[in-house]
Amino acid sequence: MWKRLFRRITPETFKNRILLAFLLFLLAPIALLVVYNFKETERVLQDNASAKNIEQLEGIKDGFVDLMSLVMKTGLLLEQDSTLLSTMTKPEQFDPIERKKKVENKFASIENSFFLTGATVYYTLLDFHGNVYTSYIPKSALIYDELKNEAWVQALQSKGGERYKWNPNDDNVVIRERTVSNKMLSLYELLRDDALKPFAYARFSIDYEEWFDRATKGRQDEGTYFLLDSSGRTMFESAPGETVDETIVAGLMGSTAEEPSSSIVDGRDRTLYTFSRVDELDGYLVKKVPLSLLFMEVHKQKQRFFVGFGAILLLFVLLTYFISSTITVPLKLFQRKMESSVKANLKVKLPEQGRGEILALTRSFNSMIDDINLLLERLQLEERQKQFVRFQVLLAQMNPHFLLNTLNTIKSIALDKDEDEIYEICVSLGKILETTLNTEVDLILLKDEIVLIDSYMNIQKARFGHGIQIHYDVNEELQYALIPKFCLQPLVENSLLHGFGQSLKDGRIEIAASSRNSLLYLDVTDNGIGVERAKEKKITRKRKSIGIQNIKESLELIFKNQSTGLTLESTDDGTRVSMHLPLLLSKPYRKEDDIDGNPMARFDRRG
Repeated sequence: MWKRLFRRITPETFKNRILLAFLLFLLAPIALLVVYNFKETERVLQDNASAKNIEQLEGIKDGFVDLMSLVMKTGLLLEQDSTLLSTMTKPEQFDPIERKKKVENKFASIENSFFLTGATVYYTLLDFHGNVYTSYIPKSALIYDELKNEAWVQALQSKGGERYKWNPNDDNVVIRERTVSNKMLSLYELLRDDALKPFAYARFSIDYEEWFDRATKGRQDEGTYFLLDSSGRTMFESAPGETVDETIVAGLMGSTAEEPSSSIVDGRDRTLYTFSRVDELDGYLVKKVPLSLLFMEVHKQKQRFFVGFGAILLLFVLLTYFISSTITVPLKLFQRKMESSVKANLKVKLPEQGRGEILALTRSFNSMIDDINLLLERLQLEERQKQFVRFQVLLAQMNPHFLLNTLNTIKSIALDKDEDEIYEICVSLGKILETTLNTEVDLILLKDEIVLIDSYMNIQKARFGHGIQIHYDVNEELQYALIPKFCLQPLVENSLLHGFGQSLKDGRIEIAASSRNSLLYLDVTDNGIGVERAKEKKITRKRKSIGIQNIKESLELIFKNQSTGLTLESTDDGTRVSMHLPLLLSKPYRKEDDIDGNPMARFDRRG
């Protein structure tokens, strides 16, 4: 029943189904969501603005509290300063000018060390010997007896009185050229020595009107900032002429200590007020932001959104209908052609017709058929080659195995008859044959290849008695690099046959290994007759020479598309063959202790 109903209410064609699905599952939900979101936008923006304003006010307040903490630390530094203590307790030991200079220098050093926040702190010290010290020029002359009778000193002198006391409404006693503030925030403190014995009265005054101006500087575009006292009276404002509504002030006064920061909306002029209580000043920081500007941007965004969304929506509907109409027919035709090609065992290609994605899809399908057929041909060819190579290997292993067994017999006879030279030749030839018979390994360690070269040179020396030396330049780590087996020994053989012609003269062959940019570089250099003269002589051999081309093919077969190369060039006194291949280190490796088991332990060796 439900299935029949679904079929009745849904269109038959693919393009109409896409259009219906788009209208029902995309257009309608988006329209409803947009309407709901715009209804919630003003509320969300208001909440975000309130949270941002609270964060800004808290940041300003935290900066002021940090400044007050630094002022308290100033008193601690003054108490712990031995020079200041001696100056205050024993003023008669110092010249008056020198004493005054010492105290003022101390004030200056503390000011330079701590108060880099922009606010200015003014210091006043009274010792118990009739001396007054300040870091500022006072409005009137400083008379010790009058200062001692002021309320702040009397409060510190009273028994049971507080040692610290903050006054947010202290009078400004600084000369008007330095500050125009009427009130200051002052810390009154009784300074004591290490024995907790009082030695001076201190007053640290902060010009917090100056601090307020600097803290709100550059933020006028975000709104207007106010500093209110405990009664709600405006002390400072960042924009002249701005005021806080009386109803808002009443709301601030009714806030509790559990809610030190909050926001209030004035519904009459659509203004957002955010406040943060400053307990240290017994007042409030207030930020005033007109909501009309914020909501004006929202209305502009709403208009732009609906216009753009409507245009894009209409265009998308038309394009969807058109694209779905133009793609369904070619897809059906393409499907039938693909089925025909599959039935023909991928031997038939599709005609490249149409345009756009259909043409690209057709070409990709035809290219895939070509690649599959080429891959099948390669697999068949490689399978035939593997069968042929496997057969040749089986045939080639027959004679070397017989030869190796015979060689072991000769070695045993030579050992029994103390024929050391014959025994050494048999050992060297045996190492070469064992490596040849191990067809399962294509890569061997560089140090093992050097063992093969030494074995070969031992045989050649016994055979021809030449005085050719072979030298190695290979560091310890590169001895464990993996290289194709018999990639260096044939080059040494070519040097003997073509470079020296198996002559009895002395010669030198150098084998060097180095690494650069993840590549292993191998060089075989001799001081023979050179490439050109060797071509002129063309030494006749009974078997085909193992040439450079064979080694190149071996490198290509083993490393395939990886970076490899082999070059042959003449030098001033001989020939150099160079090759490079990927650097493959067998790790971890260990250092050989046996010098005879490690051919590189003897850096230069005679062949």
